[in-house]
Amino acid sequence: MFSSSDTSPESSPAGRRQQIAKVYRQVLTLLTIAAAIGTSYYALILASTTEITVGPVSFEFVLQPAWHGKSEVNLPPAGSLEADTHTGPAIVSYSLKEIAVNDVGDLTNPDSAARQDLENWRDPVRSKEWSLIFRVALATMLTGAAVAGLLQRRWRWALAGMALGLATAICVSALIYGTYDVGAFRDSRYSGNLTYAPEVLAFAEDTLANLNAYEDRVPEIADNLYRTLTELHQLPLTSPEAETIRVLHVSDMHSSAAGAQLVKTVVDLYKIDLVIDTGDLTDLGTSLEMRYPSTYLPLTVPYIWVAGNHDTPTAINTMMAIPSVTVLDSQFTTVDNILIGGFPDPASRSISPQPSTDARQAEEAIRIAGLVDSHRPKPFIVAVHDPKQAGNLGGKVPVVVDGHTHREGIVVENGTVFLDAGSTGGGGFRSFNQNGESPSSLQVLYIRKEPQKLMAVDSISIYGFSQQFSVSRRVFGPNEGVMQEIEIKQAQLISSG
Repeated sequence: MFSSSDTSPESSPAGRRQQIAKVYRQVLTLLTIAAAIGTSYYALILASTTEITVGPVSFEFVLQPAWHGKSEVNLPPAGSLEADTHTGPAIVSYSLKEIAVNDVGDLTNPDSAARQDLENWRDPVRSKEWSLIFRVALATMLTGAAVAGLLQRRWRWALAGMALGLATAICVSALIYGTYDVGAFRDSRYSGNLTYAPEVLAFAEDTLANLNAYEDRVPEIADNLYRTLTELHQLPLTSPEAETIRVLHVSDMHSSAAGAQLVKTVVDLYKIDLVIDTGDLTDLGTSLEMRYPSTYLPLTVPYIWVAGNHDTPTAINTMMAIPSVTVLDSQFTTVDNILIGGFPDPASRSISPQPSTDARQAEEAIRIAGLVDSHRPKPFIVAVHDPKQAGNLGGKVPVVVDGHTHREGIVVENGTVFLDAGSTGGGGFRSFNQNGESPSSLQVLYIRKEPQKLMAVDSISIYGFSQQFSVSRRVFGPNEGVMQEIEIKQAQLISSG
């Protein structure tokens, strides 16, 4: 009897090695293909970054890896919006990089270089398109060739990797371009201050024409106001005395062109001696808005300013550089023998427009009251942005001016007159979220020189879109808005203690 053994090639050691080598080559081939495609995809992402300048605007185009496609538009620091525009495996991101503020004004001139560049926007875009296509194709082909060549160590595979890289770029681009739907932006999702965008757009459709008419009519409206106040001055017991100082209190301008025009007109028509601005000059405090102050500043009279929560260190530095503007940062200054203390909103030290917390403002109120109490002589006017900062000043000073609330008002507490100018800029973006129209409002203070006393305040509100205005005068009693009476009360409290 003879026993037989398995002598098939597959069962021999050489055969098994051949099988293992075959499986290894197959796995390596699959890994090489996957690696070439994957790395080419990321090369496409990295090579896609492109910066485009059209007229005064520069923006950046970037692709980001993602399983599901969408588009993002970033407008720092205002916010961003996104929409489900395509099905391709990438996020298409557009980011505003810079606006040449000095060239923006030239856009109104049809012969300016900025206007011509903007009208011929297709030329730089097409140039960047071809540059982008070439750069992406080259990056993906070289990446695919390098990866495949290194893994397989054969020129034939390097060429195959190059083809895989190019195919990856073509397929991803085709998926994005072929399924891209611009109309998806109608259902955009907003973040940051752009959350207001839908309301702003809807509001603008109905009121843009009226806005232009309002700005044109600001001098006419102001002149009518002046006539009205002239008649008020003739009434018994309301005529401001000859030896008075007229102080214009404005607040929350929020980059409003109409507000700027209104301030200039009122200063001229009412012979204002001093302007006090209680902050929120801009909406976001960015460098893009820093041209705004120059649209109405400097004025021919002193301008006292304290920063609001919508102002930033950039805005503060801009205001400090303007002649006739005095920026008060927990400081005191004297104008026409009137001692004024100014205290900015704590949030103005950051780049975020978010208001300070109630707890932070309570701490600030204690700090401000301490500085006012210790200062000799006592200030006649204290300027703050948020009324919460002045929470402990009742009975300590004759007058407190503030803003922030966008609601014009006058309150008397323990002889101290608290004046909120509302929003001279009409509320900025925030007016679009309110029911009804937010007026442009300001106040004119009449202060007797000797002895110093707040005699009266004219509250002026202009409703820009309806082009209506209202004016009212508040006359104060002998114990209201006067330093002497307040100091007597404090002395009585000390003696009785």
